[in-house]
Amino acid sequence: MNEDRNAAEGRPRASPPVHMVRLLSRAQAEVFRPHPWASLFLSIGLYAAVVLVFGEGLGISSNYFVLVPAIVAALGFGSLGGLVAGALGLPSNLLLFHILGHPEFSPASKLIAEISGITVGFVFGGLSDHFKEIRDEMERRRASEVELRRAIEDKDLLLRELNHRVRNNLGVVKGLVRLQKSCSRDPAFIEAADELIGRIFAISIVQDELDIGQDGLEVGIASYLRTLASSVSSSFGKEEPRLLCACDCGRFIPVEGAVSLGLIVNEALAETFKHACRKGTKEEAVTMSLDASEGFYRIRIEAGEGAMAERESGPGREEGLGMKLMRSLAESLGGDIRLDPAGQGLRAAFELRFPVPA
Repeated sequence: MNEDRNAAEGRPRASPPVHMVRLLSRAQAEVFRPHPWASLFLSIGLYAAVVLVFGEGLGISSNYFVLVPAIVAALGFGSLGGLVAGALGLPSNLLLFHILGHPEFSPASKLIAEISGITVGFVFGGLSDHFKEIRDEMERRRASEVELRRAIEDKDLLLRELNHRVRNNLGVVKGLVRLQKSCSRDPAFIEAADELIGRIFAISIVQDELDIGQDGLEVGIASYLRTLASSVSSSFGKEEPRLLCACDCGRFIPVEGAVSLGLIVNEALAETFKHACRKGTKEEAVTMSLDASEGFYRIRIEAGEGAMAERESGPGREEGLGMKLMRSLAESLGGDIRLDPAGQGLRAAFELRFPVPA
């Protein structure tokens, strides 16, 4: 059946010597090594019975049967057992031939017969030791694999627990900011608190995406951006413009990069929605697209005229905290940002470009 399967899969069939080696290895592992003494005594009894019963008819050919206990001893006890059994082969034959009353059955060259027995015992003993080393190595690898799998499971459990704790802590911080916001009537503070809550939420989404991921070290960039964009959009309530998110990319991004990316996109989207609502351009959709080509990610956010006017920096105009934060985080990703303020009916655009992590 295995040969037919190999032929069907286009693999070469095992040659007869390979089959013999496999059979010998299996017999050594399942019979001779676990029961060396029983196997040896049984083979000696079989050898002696054959020589004593059929010796007169076999004649000098009876000498070959001594190889049976020599091979069995070698497979059961290894090289040392094979050497001892091979060395005792000729004396055993001479003893049995003396019992039969046919000393002439002994080999013509006793030296060559003795060397042959020792050689056969040593070769099969070495083969037995080699089989044992292979099995021991396989057992060590199986044990290592079990330990490795257990370590991976423990790591996954620790990562999930860590993500859970981080998410809970971020929730506590977010709750504290909201509590402080509710105790204030300062519009500037309330706006700053809302921005801070958005940044905290951008980080917490990473933890949610990690729970969905398989290795706990990367985040699906498209799924993360869609979730973040939906959250930012819904935070503006009924006044929000329509959001069109064209983020279809099967790539992943490391956790550190995902946090920086989320903070940048959160700032850009929040400012876009904020100014779109203020300028009364909510009828026009805000679009966000993701492209990964030529070794770079390009995230582009477009909105109606005037949506990003306050993002524009000019001579004598100092950038705000959000803009400084975005530029700093873009540099940490190895990329840069570009702003195209709208004018004369054109759409304002924000673009983040950074290299795809190796």
